[in-house]
Amino acid sequence: MSYAVTAKYMATSKSFVANWAQQYKKIKNVDDLPERDSIDKVTLNRDLTVSVAIVVAAVTVTLVLVLGEEETISFCNGTRIYEKAPEYKIKSGLKSHIEKLQRHGPPPLEGPKTRATEPSYGWITQRIDHFDPTNLGTWRMRYMNNSEFYEDGGPMFIFLGGEWEISREYLMTGQMYDMAQEHTGYMFYTEHRYYGESFPTTDLTIENLQFQSADQALADIAYFIEYQKLTIPGMENSKVVVVGGSYSAMLATWMRIKYPHLVDAALSSSAPLRSVADFYEYFEVVGNSLKTVSEECVSTIAEAMTGIDKCFETAEGVAHVSDLLGMENSISTSEPAKSYFFSALAGPFAQLVQYASGPDLEDACSLLLSFEGDAFDKFIAFINLSYGNSALTDYEYYVNYLRQTNIIKGSIARQWYYQTCTEYGFYQTSASPDQPFKNFELELFLKSCEDVYGISEEVLNTGIERSNLFFGSVSPEVTKVVSTHGTVDPWHPLGVLEDLNPEAPVFVIQGASHCADLSSLRDADSDEMKLAKTKLDQDYTALHHATNTIDKYCIDCEEMYTNLVCRSGKVKTSTEATFHMEHLISSRSVGNEKIEESF
Repeated sequence: MSYAVTAKYMATSKSFVANWAQQYKKIKNVDDLPERDSIDKVTLNRDLTVSVAIVVAAVTVTLVLVLGEEETISFCNGTRIYEKAPEYKIKSGLKSHIEKLQRHGPPPLEGPKTRATEPSYGWITQRIDHFDPTNLGTWRMRYMNNSEFYEDGGPMFIFLGGEWEISREYLMTGQMYDMAQEHTGYMFYTEHRYYGESFPTTDLTIENLQFQSADQALADIAYFIEYQKLTIPGMENSKVVVVGGSYSAMLATWMRIKYPHLVDAALSSSAPLRSVADFYEYFEVVGNSLKTVSEECVSTIAEAMTGIDKCFETAEGVAHVSDLLGMENSISTSEPAKSYFFSALAGPFAQLVQYASGPDLEDACSLLLSFEGDAFDKFIAFINLSYGNSALTDYEYYVNYLRQTNIIKGSIARQWYYQTCTEYGFYQTSASPDQPFKNFELELFLKSCEDVYGISEEVLNTGIERSNLFFGSVSPEVTKVVSTHGTVDPWHPLGVLEDLNPEAPVFVIQGASHCADLSSLRDADSDEMKLAKTKLDQDYTALHHATNTIDKYCIDCEEMYTNLVCRSGKVKTSTEATFHMEHLISSRSVGNEKIEESF
C-alpha cells in the first residue's frame, strides 16, 4: 500500500482511532492522550516530509513520516534493499507510558439517553484499620449518590469502585441505573481506599500501604451500608444489591461471601476470582481474539517481535529500534530492562482487545496491515501511533516512578501494583507459546515487586494462596450472585465460567469484551448479552417477591424454624404457605441468619 493510500486510510478510519483514544483516556485516567478525531493535512512528496497533523486535546502533535530513497543497509537480519519505512517522530515532550498501560476497570459508558439527574458527592468517615481496635485513626471516604428514583423502602444499588477514580456515568446510565429506575432504588458509587480522592494516609510509604487490601476495602463497604441505612429515611429494611466490574466485581462477589447479612444480591462482571502469579493465559486470549478477525494480523505481530528480538543481538540494531520508537535513551539489553521493553510493546494490543467493541479488532488489524513495509515496519508504525506523544520508557524509569511515595493525582500505579504484589499476582506474561508476543516472563514482575517494595516471591505466593483460600477462588460457596464474562476479554480465564449453583448463574458471552454487559440493554445486543443483562433484574424481582411471600404467611416462625427471624407480624398460615416456605429455605442449615438471607 502506498503512502498516499495509507494516509487516506488513516483519515477514513479516524472514527475508530478517536474512539479507541477516548477509551484509553477514560479508562487509564490519562488526560493528554492524543484524541485522533481529525487529520488536518496529508501531503505526498517523495522529496519532502509528509506531515500528519493530529489534534491532541488543545495541543497539536505532528507525526513526521520521513521518506527515503531505495537504499542498501545492514539491519538486524542482514542486508536487504527496501524503501525506508516511515519513522514516526513525536514532536512533543516525553511522558511516561506507565499509566497508559494500566489495563483496569470497566469501560466508559455511553451518555444517558434521557435527562438523568446529576449525581452528588458525599463523604463518610471510615477507620484506617478495621481489624485493629487499638488503631483509632480515621479518614474520609468519597462516594457519589443519585436518589432520583428513590421511594421509601426502595433498595440500595451500590456500584463498587475499584482501582480508579469514581465518575458520574454509572449513576446516570447503564444496567444498574435501569434497575434503580424500575425498582425505585437509591444509587451509590463508592470510591475504593487509596484511589481518586479517598486516601486513608498522607502518603504511599510501605508502612501506610499495609492498609491497602481487599479485607479493608470490603469492611469499608460494610460500614458504608450500615451508615446509609441508619441515615436515609425509609432505608432501614432496604434490600442491598452491589455491582462491580473487573477488580470491583471480585469485591462484589466477596461481599456476598463475607457479608451476606448486609448484601442481598450481586452482579459480578468480568471478575478474575482466581489469583495467580503467572497469568500467561491473558495473551493467549489476546492472540486468539485478533486471529479470529485476521490471521495475517497475528502473524505480522509475531514476525515483528522476532525481528525486534533479532535486533537485540547487535548494538547497532538496538540503537536503531530505540531511535525508531523515539526513546530518550538506547534500550538496555540486560534484564529486566529487555523484558520490560517487550512487555510495553504488547501493551497496546492488550488494551485494544480487552476493551474491544464493534469492529475495533477488524479496524485495528486493517490499520496495522495498511502501513508500508514488512512486518517490522508495520509494527513500529502501529506502536508509535498507539503511544501518541507518550514515549516509551525504560525499566529504571518505571521502577523510579513506582517508588514515588507522594500521592500523585490521577495515578493508580503504586497503589495497585502493591496490591498485585501482596494479594493477586495477575502478571500477564508471554510464557505461553500459543500467542504472538515474547520475552517478558514472570521474572520481570517478581523483580519489580522486589525493586519497588522489597516484596519477595515468597510474600507474593503467600498472598495469592491466602486470597484463593479465604475467598474460594473460582469455586466459592455463594448464592445470589450473577457472574458474567466475555470470550474476547483476556481476563476471563481467571473467572467462574460455569454455574456455581442454581442461585449463582454464570453467563459467558460470545464475542464480548471486558465488562461489556454493564451498559444498558440495547437492540444491538446479542441474545446472550440480553439474557445476561436481564438475569440480575429477574433475580432481584424474584428475591423481592419471595421475601414478601414469606412476610405474608409468616406465623410463629420462632417455633416452626429455630432461630429464624420474621420481618412482619403473625398472619394466618396455611399448609401451602408452610410448604412454600420450606421449599424456599431449602435443606441447608441457616443458623442465626435472617430468613431473607436464605433465598
